[in-house]
Amino acid sequence: MGKIQSFDELFGMLIRRRLMIALIALVGIIATVLQLSTKAPVFESTAVIQVQTPTITAPTASGAAAPHENSGQRLQAIQQQLTTRENMQAVIARHNLYSGLPLTSDQKVHILRQSLRFQTVASAAAASFGQPAEVSALLISAQANTRAEATNVANDFAQGVLVAGAEDQKARALEAQTFFQQEQRNLKELIMAKEAEIAQFQSEHLSALPTQRAILQIELTGLETELRSLNQTLVGLRNERGAIERKTNLRATDKRQVATLSAQIETISAQSDALQTRRSEIVDILSQAQVIDRTLAEFDRDLDQLQAQYEVATRRSADAETAAKLQNGDQGETFTLLEAAIEPDYPISGGKRKLVLVGAFASLIIGLIVAFVLEHLRPVLRTQRQLERELDLRPIIAIPELRKSDLTLKQQRT
Repeated sequence: MGKIQSFDELFGMLIRRRLMIALIALVGIIATVLQLSTKAPVFESTAVIQVQTPTITAPTASGAAAPHENSGQRLQAIQQQLTTRENMQAVIARHNLYSGLPLTSDQKVHILRQSLRFQTVASAAAASFGQPAEVSALLISAQANTRAEATNVANDFAQGVLVAGAEDQKARALEAQTFFQQEQRNLKELIMAKEAEIAQFQSEHLSALPTQRAILQIELTGLETELRSLNQTLVGLRNERGAIERKTNLRATDKRQVATLSAQIETISAQSDALQTRRSEIVDILSQAQVIDRTLAEFDRDLDQLQAQYEVATRRSADAETAAKLQNGDQGETFTLLEAAIEPDYPISGGKRKLVLVGAFASLIIGLIVAFVLEHLRPVLRTQRQLERELDLRPIIAIPELRKSDLTLKQQRT
């Protein structure tokens, strides 16, 4: 036969295949019941942790509010710490989980990780531009085959979040305070070392310092003036001695005068040499002025940079100390157990009656599909209408199907 094209043909097929459809549905129902009888129920319990914002905001040295770490990032870090292999194995040992199952340690850890769910609830407060949204609550859900195990595991991880949150905040604040205090001490030592280096350099080049160069310049001007005067005096004495020496006959007075002039020339020449030496020293010192100024400028820049870093470290050290005091006084960002996990009333896997109904419906659908397939695999023309539709022929006579129960006793004998 062809495709079923009327309700009569559909009803006829259902009547003919009713036993097979009923058998498939019965087998499906029995298989569903057997599966449900061997499957353990799954319970889920949830604990809720509230993220409380700081009651007092730690100000910076400039008076502005100090930035704090995003609560979502903190919770993510704590979640990673709690779901490590060592912590998972500790939870399994504390609550004696999966004790009756032939599982390895890695398999137990994997099952426990799959049964946990951490869900954050975003805060209603608007986040700053470019900053992730803050978290107002954390939901920790745990699944297990018993109510008690699901509740105990959820509360265990909730307590772990509370403890890790408190310890992590205090540890971070103390670590920041210690770091900036040590940085402050290191910078102070560097500043003292740089100041000592500058003082030593200035003592080694005392005469070339900018404050001394003006005095040297005045001294150099005086020396040059005095040298010119001495040179003029020497020229006059030498000319005078030369004029006496050019005489043909030198008298005794001339000789005494030449000796006197020679002694004066020698004395003035010695004075001129001494002044010339001092002048050379001053010129050498003044020629080093650019190198000295450049070196002192580099020292000043290094010292200014160290002092700026020291001021920043001092401010941050004060901020970290204030943050540590707030954490010790439980006035910073804290986690609070808003709702502890309780034993659930019903399993999340659903009621057995509903699952049996679903299995029965699925089995009935499978039976109908099998009936349709068998009808198409074995086509038979069963009615006058099917014959006319498939062969385009009108039958002369149609003999109805006669059941034995429809015949009379006489007809059955003949």
